[in-house]
Amino acid sequence: MLTKIVGGESAGTATWGWTVSISIADRYLCGGSILSSSWIITAAHCVKDAIASEITIYAGSNFRWVGSESRVVLNVHIHPNYSSVGYVNDIALLRLTSPLTMNDPNLSTICLNFVNSTVLMTEEWPPANTTVVAVGWGTLNGIGSSPTNLQQVSLEIIDRRASTCNNLLHDWQVQLCAGVPNGNKGGPFMMFTSNKQWVLVGITSNGIGCGQAEYSGVYTRVAAYEYWINSTINGIYSTSCSLYIDKN
Repeated sequence: MLTKIVGGESAGTATWGWTVSISIADRYLCGGSILSSSWIITAAHCVKDAIASEITIYAGSNFRWVGSESRVVLNVHIHPNYSSVGYVNDIALLRLTSPLTMNDPNLSTICLNFVNSTVLMTEEWPPANTTVVAVGWGTLNGIGSSPTNLQQVSLEIIDRRASTCNNLLHDWQVQLCAGVPNGNKGGPFMMFTSNKQWVLVGITSNGIGCGQAEYSGVYTRVAAYEYWINSTINGIYSTSCSLYIDKN
């Protein structure tokens, strides 16, 4: 699991308004992203053994354990094929007990960008060398305590056949590599599109070591989960941004 933001810097206020910190039984555990006012997306390994009522999300702040909004989780939906061996299908959805107040200027939703299934079966998406950004509350140098302020770092997608990646992926169609191990488990891994939108392309999942050039970080490839996300949240989204609107 990744618990580091190696080489990162502090994020600006409200820059990543969809990023949330997640605690279980009043203990910081993971990061996550706001899909809609009622749904959070994170890594399955973060919440697989948790009781929903003991999970609290904090939104609208760059400080962990603090938020202009906080909510207890109502339901935890872990991908049915999640495996702790290789962290395959390391993705989960959290439904909140009550909706977030999305007119809060410090809150926003992350966009999703699903791609053709043929592309996912035959190619890598995003392509290798694409610049992406990971954010979270991981340690800056791989040692010591985690910072209280949200950190950000730019990385590049690594070709799945590269020596730093190919031995780490158990299923390249649902996993991808980037940079060196960094980030904060469950947190967003994002790409800025030509439409000038930030799109969630990955969820920080696992890696070996920290800041070691011989290893990549491994992320869950969000684009592979269109059907599962749609069927779980029972939501609709605009094709321009994949911005979810709750039906519930």
